[in-house]
Amino acid sequence: MARKNVLLVDDEKCIHDIFAEYFDNKAYKFISVYNGNEALKKIEEEKFDIVLLDINMPGINGLETLKELKKIDSQLIVIIITGYGTADTAIDAMKCGCYDYVTKPFRLAEIKNVIEAALIDKDYNKKNKKLKDILPPYKSGAIPIIGRSKKMQDVYRLIARVINTDSTVLIQGESGTGKDLVARILHYNGPRTSKPFITVNCAAIPETLLETELFGHEKGVFTGAHIARRGKFEQADGGTIFLDEIGDMSLNTQAKILRVMQSKTFTRIGGEKNIYADVRLITATNKELRKAIKDGEFREDLFYRLDVLSLTLPSLRERKEDVLDLINFFIARYNEIGNKKVSFISPEAKELLMQHDWPGNVRELEHAIEHAIVLANGYVLLPEHLPDSLKNQTLKPRSISLDVGLSLDEVEKFYIQETLKLANGNQTKAANMLKVHRNTLHRLMEKMDIQSSRNDYA
Repeated sequence: MARKNVLLVDDEKCIHDIFAEYFDNKAYKFISVYNGNEALKKIEEEKFDIVLLDINMPGINGLETLKELKKIDSQLIVIIITGYGTADTAIDAMKCGCYDYVTKPFRLAEIKNVIEAALIDKDYNKKNKKLKDILPPYKSGAIPIIGRSKKMQDVYRLIARVINTDSTVLIQGESGTGKDLVARILHYNGPRTSKPFITVNCAAIPETLLETELFGHEKGVFTGAHIARRGKFEQADGGTIFLDEIGDMSLNTQAKILRVMQSKTFTRIGGEKNIYADVRLITATNKELRKAIKDGEFREDLFYRLDVLSLTLPSLRERKEDVLDLINFFIARYNEIGNKKVSFISPEAKELLMQHDWPGNVRELEHAIEHAIVLANGYVLLPEHLPDSLKNQTLKPRSISLDVGLSLDEVEKFYIQETLKLANGNQTKAANMLKVHRNTLHRLMEKMDIQSSRNDYA
């Protein structure tokens, strides 16, 4: 087999060294360049089978380079590699025609598999078609997916992969992680974007009414049925139906959903006519469906029908590094809604927000910031503006680093200073954390010449 030319575009020399060592064989010839301009020049000079392209580089970035590369050779296979991105970045990369989207840190074996798959696809002409323009990833006024953590980068990559398919998608994750938002992103960026997007919350509708809600009913079939009614599947014809919390659906209704998936037809309640509905099905649940199957609460055959493509959204406690970005977004949002001007979070309030485990995930965080913005009078968000569940929690201890060789007096002074910082200069709170009386702490501070004044915020 002829040796394949691969152009590696990354501004980090160590990345080039790693690839050169790992791919030291006859199958691939790697050519290294360190920015977008060099890549464009190289493409004009030589023929390449694959381009591995970093997004964040000096000069023109990866997305701009990708667009220019595609102008030169629309059939060129480009694989994006990035250590920082968003759902928008992943979607934009797919819009511009990249083959795949890989996030750092990555396994070299993963890159090798992606390259091999891309070359196979190229041989069979499976991927060489222009991607259609897509709408923005979320409707005006909606909350975007926010997060720079590795877990969210993986989510963005999966979203980008499934957007242009018409397959069934199962979205899993705890309540409040944004499953409904992902469903909307998939619809409004997919091939059915101009058609209806219909949502059904299976947990919010009583079982006796859910079947009617989904499939509709004929006139006179029960008391009060004065007219025939179209169900959600009919309303979604040509578009997408999103069944949220499908794990709460009864076994009887699950069987009917399975039949619709198999035949794309159904009958209204009390009707005899088979109605055809061409819909893309996206489902979501906060339950462990495999456990539900073992417990006899969910049909195994339906699960495998739903689990064609699967996305699992991480809880907020699994991606604490994203909390501050979300806080800033919600502050800006509710400033605008409430005509407020909060532009700063006090250190103590930030500490309370950052240490909370957020069992309600992003939804709980949003409600906490909305609550705080309503109560805030000035420019600063203070602990007293937060919900009681947050402001009444005890600040958790945090680890500190000490240099070897300090005297005991120096260690004690440093420890008191760090505790005061954690308590935002509040000596009463610091004394409680140190488990001493406030007067004792005051004497120690005077003895050790520790200066501390609590910050007052307007």
